[in-house]
Amino acid sequence: MRRIVAFAAAAVFAATPAQAFDVKSPGPDWTEAYHTSELTIFIKDVDEGRRIVATTEVVARPEIIFDVLSDFEHYPDFMPYVKESRVLGRESNGEVITYARVAPPFVSERDYLLRVRMVRGSASNTGVFKIEWKAIPEMQPEVEGVVRIKLNEGSWLAAPLDGGTRTRLTYTLLTNPGGLIPDFVANMSNTIAIPELFKAVGKRSVQEAKAKEE
Repeated sequence: MRRIVAFAAAAVFAATPAQAFDVKSPGPDWTEAYHTSELTIFIKDVDEGRRIVATTEVVARPEIIFDVLSDFEHYPDFMPYVKESRVLGRESNGEVITYARVAPPFVSERDYLLRVRMVRGSASNTGVFKIEWKAIPEMQPEVEGVVRIKLNEGSWLAAPLDGGTRTRLTYTLLTNPGGLIPDFVANMSNTIAIPELFKAVGKRSVQEAKAKEE
């Protein structure tokens, strides 16, 4: 099995979805790696690394989830494995440069630098909020003892449901975390790590929604 694990990006999960939902495979040669009534994860190994698509429905408005996902500097407060997360710069075109360092179990710490583009939902895009990112590993020198992730690109799509009171969230990722990753750790990515991240951000989203109601 290809030794790939997706500790490189964030994910979001519903606290308690109103009902089970159907998710179609992204296409040929994709494997359903994880499936519950709340979350489905598909994977596909390619020459560069591993592609991942995960989908859930969240009991929170798309703009709340978008705000949680774009709160990069507070990732260490609620994201599992994240030790450090900083915004290095904000460009005139609205793109953001970020740095994150993660400490996944059983393997060396990893870090990555991303160029992030964010689009808020509007009438012109049917209310879909979008976050896209791509690794820029040469942006800063590598840190001794930390594995630099050089392939990390993906997106979040937060599409409104039920008049915008709920959200269908789709996460895509292409990554190769570098170094040798044991098979059991790679399997943990699909069955433990990604669902844990979804739950963490789902919980944060519900908390933020309640705070805005008070």
